[in-house]
Amino acid sequence: MSLTYTGKAGSQVSGFGTPAGVGGALAANYTVANAVVQPQLGRPLSGGAANVTANIVEPGVLYGDRVNEVDLRLGKILKIGRARTTVGVDIYNLLNSAAILSYNQAFIAGGSWLAPTSEISARFAKVSLQFEF
Repeated sequence: MSLTYTGKAGSQVSGFGTPAGVGGALAANYTVANAVVQPQLGRPLSGGAANVTANIVEPGVLYGDRVNEVDLRLGKILKIGRARTTVGVDIYNLLNSAAILSYNQAFIAGGSWLAPTSEISARFAKVSLQFEF
């Protein structure tokens, strides 16, 4: 969802937020060797594959963190003669969320399954100046 407003005095406000909802679906990808699969299938894996990966979690059961991010932009338009200058400040991740974006989905018993592999960037700001003539 995004919103933009420009006032008569040349002030600008805009914002962007991610919709609230469940996070991404998670998996537990388990690598099974051909030697384990062959007795069950009654034949080796096709194409001479050494192993096969199987998701051992029912799809749609596990979900990651919700990602709630709010960005804000404040600006001011200044007119000097025929020139126009826009001064702005952008603030990203205004609420300083630390939601996890991706996880290790390779399942190894006693391993690092579901260890975070990336998270949302910390709050930061950007100052900008645009000059039009």
